[in-house]
Amino acid sequence: GLNNKIKVIKRQAYGFRSFENFRRKILLAA
Repeated sequence: GLNNKIKVIKRQAYGFRSFENFRRKILLAA
């Protein structure tokens, strides 16, 4: 489900330097 994708993205986001990339992935997943 969507919540599961967000959890995975959040885990990956910890490795991102740019928070903007995190926001973009959230917007794409939503």
